[in-house]
Amino acid sequence: MYTSAAILSGVRYFLVITTVLFLTMAICGCRKRSNSNANVNLGSSSTTSDPEQAKRQAQYLVDQGKEFYKNDQDDQSAEVLKQAIAQDPTNPEAHLRLGMAYAALDKKTEAEESYKKAIDLYKKRVQSDPKDGDAFFNLGEAHSFLHQDEEAVRAYRQATRLKPDDEEVFYKLGMSETRLAHYPEAAAAFKKALDLDPDDYRATEAIETAQEGASRIREGKKHAEEMLKKQANQNANGNANVNSNSSNRMAPKHSPTKPGVKN
Repeated sequence: MYTSAAILSGVRYFLVITTVLFLTMAICGCRKRSNSNANVNLGSSSTTSDPEQAKRQAQYLVDQGKEFYKNDQDDQSAEVLKQAIAQDPTNPEAHLRLGMAYAALDKKTEAEESYKKAIDLYKKRVQSDPKDGDAFFNLGEAHSFLHQDEEAVRAYRQATRLKPDDEEVFYKLGMSETRLAHYPEAAAAFKKALDLDPDDYRATEAIETAQEGASRIREGKKHAEEMLKKQANQNANGNANVNSNSSNRMAPKHSPTKPGVKN
């Protein structure tokens, strides 16, 4: 028959063992959740065999890379975006955003390579879905970053047709037109941007520059036309004087040539 002391000792032993097991399980659970959160926040360098899951994971990492970029954490942005590309190499936004991060880090060669890859992928995207306005806009962005403004204008213009209520698209179109010295077209794009967002100070400043450029072009054309007209009048007067002098000039006298006689 057990004594009270023995029973009490057994109960204490059981409680100690139970407590230890509970704490051990809790610690393991915390570590597992911590590792899981770390993988979500920083991304995983390993790829998954499920293509759809890989695409979702890649886009999630792209969104994280964008946040890092906004917060001027360019190194972290580049690392996360490289992980996104490892998950889904066909994600054009991942390459575009990686190019932006490299540019911020002054890695020009890497940035250009990323932009070119983004252009290739976005061209395939718009060919398969010609109504994807975001794809056309980002295609314009990639061309613009490479200073390919003519190609950027074409992409932005298509984006404005598909996204007529997006102020940013018209602003970027205006900037590319300005760099090409297409000032009237730029002014029209900035005006549309301001119609959509009257508080956009960027477009307010940019439209003034475009309007000044358009005014210079009009003045230049007017001056050129006046010079051409003046030159045409001078040529006409010169020809008239030449003809008048020719008609007033006396014909020279010649001795008649006699047959058999050398003059």
